[in-house]
Amino acid sequence: MAETGKRALQARETKRAIFKCALDLFAEHPYEQVSVKDICDAAGVSVGAFYHHFEGKDNLLDEGYRVFDQQLEQDWDARETTGAIEDIHFLIDHQMRSMEAMGGFAAAQYFKNQLSVDHSYMLDAHRVLNIKLIESLRRAIGDGLLAGDPDAIAEEILCVTRGIIYDWNLHGHDYDLVARGRHLVDILLEHYRLG
Repeated sequence: MAETGKRALQARETKRAIFKCALDLFAEHPYEQVSVKDICDAAGVSVGAFYHHFEGKDNLLDEGYRVFDQQLEQDWDARETTGAIEDIHFLIDHQMRSMEAMGGFAAAQYFKNQLSVDHSYMLDAHRVLNIKLIESLRRAIGDGLLAGDPDAIAEEILCVTRGIIYDWNLHGHDYDLVARGRHLVDILLEHYRLG
């Protein structure tokens, strides 16, 4: 029993090491120029170990979104909420900070990859970011702070935030992404405010 737990922990650590090494490589080199072998060499694992944990490089990038969602959910559960609008700010700030922490070049690689795959994980309606954003918008509408369809407003907010991240990359990361994200989302929310 203890051996099984130790193996599971080792497997998680190996997967995490592969993922981290891949992100480091993607932050330095274009995605297309990084091979699975390069990732394995950096992580000190075999190609077989890579394919045990990931179907391929595209699947590895999807893991980045899952890691983001897991961290978001942990931070969401640990925070003290002060209201629906503040919860929306929390979600957008978290998204922007995550991109800043990743670094502009790596963030650009993620976006580039999502444009080339059949199913964009970024648009998955079951992601934690999407679910929590819609829940927060429903509360804001229920509290009489906003008016409109929460699903449509969520899609507009996410469209704006993806655009901000793209623009931040175009401008060489020369502005505060969190501040710009909050500012532009507030402009959008103002459109849906009551009164």
